[in-house]
Amino acid sequence: MLAASSAPTPRRRPAFIAAAVGLALLVAVSLGEIVARVSGFKPFSAEPANLRVEPGGRLFRPLPEGGFGHFPGAFKVTLPDGYEFRVTHGTNGLRVTHPPLAANAKPRPELWVLGCSLTHGWSLNDEDTYPWRVQAALPEFEVVNGGVSGYGTLHQRLLFQELLKQRSKPAVVVVAYGLFHDFRNTYVRIWQKGFAPYNRLPDLVYPFARLNESGQLTYDAAPATYAEWPLQRQSALMHWMEQNANLAEERRVRSHAVSRALLANWAGACLKEGIPFIVAGISSDAAPMLEWCRAAGIKAVDISVPLTEPGNTNAPHDGHPSAKANRVYAEMLVAFLKAEVTAQTRRSSP
Repeated sequence: MLAASSAPTPRRRPAFIAAAVGLALLVAVSLGEIVARVSGFKPFSAEPANLRVEPGGRLFRPLPEGGFGHFPGAFKVTLPDGYEFRVTHGTNGLRVTHPPLAANAKPRPELWVLGCSLTHGWSLNDEDTYPWRVQAALPEFEVVNGGVSGYGTLHQRLLFQELLKQRSKPAVVVVAYGLFHDFRNTYVRIWQKGFAPYNRLPDLVYPFARLNESGQLTYDAAPATYAEWPLQRQSALMHWMEQNANLAEERRVRSHAVSRALLANWAGACLKEGIPFIVAGISSDAAPMLEWCRAAGIKAVDISVPLTEPGNTNAPHDGHPSAKANRVYAEMLVAFLKAEVTAQTRRSSP
């Protein structure tokens, strides 16, 4: 007697194939999840830091022209581990660079230093920020700290345009640049992911720039949101896939090329107005941009310090540069300014 065949009948074959495919996918996904976690990758997590800001509870405000800036006033900020620092913003929301001047103080030519939280001096007291130290070293200037946490090159330029409406034309403009500003300039998902989950300003609109097919800069704005992928908070594999998709988007958008175009546009505008324009590399990965600037005829200086070295950040309280690092920023920037700019400014002064 012949044994019964174990092969599926034609009616059962589609169901068998579907079950086999489903099992294979489950095994593949499970293995992918294991590999991702063993490799050190984790599911996505973003919990806003429990900061305490006194008085008022907030440091940031939406701006009428779009974007965001600081509230004016004096504040004490306490980080989750109890670390405290003092922040003082002038009436325009920019951080102060010296004690109040006498009412009859003589006006001084202005040196504008624009940047992000590294220039603002997050996690430092006022007198430990590098713009404050630059002011102390160059008393013939009025140093303006145009650093705002979360800013990129585009947002610095927008602030520059607003300052031109409010103040006299500056004698010198320094733009602090880091490679991470590229993502902020284009507001790609890499930066949306690092910004939107921590933003506490409702209905905030975020300005960004892109290059069109002709290589020309275009400008737009979008709600400060971030759309998570399904299961990326539960699955390391899904989070890994999402990050790779984000990197592919950034390559497609060409954020670094956008930053170059923004700096070239800004430098050209300053040249027409007779304003010395300097790009200061404030992160260790800024060297390629500084080389490009010099080749394009834009003055550039590297003021960065290796933040991986002990003592150069405020770890374990915060990862931003320490007072020690800011002292080095100031020393290198002042040396460059004295050599390249201030002598020329003195010669051209009446």
